[in-house]
Amino acid sequence: MSYYDIKSKAEAWLKPSFDEETRKEIKEMLEKDSEELKESFYKDLEFGTGGMRGIMGVGTNRINK
Repeated sequence: MSYYDIKSKAEAWLKPSFDEETRKEIKEMLEKDSEELKESFYKDLEFGTGGMRGIMGVGTNRINK
């Protein structure tokens, strides 16, 4: 996935439907242009045979609150 696609996915999370804390974390990742941003959004977390396993946090590759 290109960086442009990752950034677009992250920017979609800045909508008011997400809580303020989540939007704040996304803004910080976008400003820093961090590896965390890439890791958090480069793919969607998949449901496997053991259920969902992953890191808690914001992003499509994380387990969200």
